[in-house]
Amino acid sequence: MVEGEASRERLLAEFPEHGPVLLAAARLITLHQAEAEDLVQTTFEIALRRIDTLREPRALRAWLLKIQTREAFRTVRRLRRLAPLDGHVREIDMGRQPDVRQADMREALAALPRRTRAAVVLHHLAGLSVRETAEALDVSENTIKSQLKTGLVRLREALRDE
Repeated sequence: MVEGEASRERLLAEFPEHGPVLLAAARLITLHQAEAEDLVQTTFEIALRRIDTLREPRALRAWLLKIQTREAFRTVRRLRRLAPLDGHVREIDMGRQPDVRQADMREALAALPRRTRAAVVLHHLAGLSVRETAEALDVSENTIKSQLKTGLVRLREALRDE
C-alpha cells in the first residue's frame, strides 16, 4: 500500500510518463484510436481512485496496464450485451500514409483473438513480464505462455505470407 502523502503525490506525478505506453497498448488492444484514448482516460481515473492500493510503487506501469486491460475486457463484455460487435470494422486515417510493415503488423495483430492479442501486446510491446501479463489478464502464467506462443506463430505466418 502507498504510504504517505508525499509518496502518493510522487506516484501521481509519474502518471503522464506512462501515458504513451498505455495509449500504444490500448490502440493495439482496441484497434480504434478514440476507444484507446477513452480507455487510457478511464485507466487514469480508476488509478487515481485506487492509488492507495498499489503495493509496489516501482511496478506502477504494470499496475496501470493491468487496470487498463481489465477495463478493456470489461467494456467489451458490457457492449456485447447491448449489441454484437463486428471486429472487422476499422477506421482509416487518411491524413498520412502508414508504413507498409506497420500496417501489416497491425492487420496481423487484429486477426488474433482479443485475449491473445492483449497478451502479445502487454508482453512484447509494453514490456511486461510473463507474471505481470498473467496478473493483468487474470490468468495463469502457463496460459500466458501458451497465448504468447500461439500469437507469435500466427503473427509469423501472417507476416510471412505478405
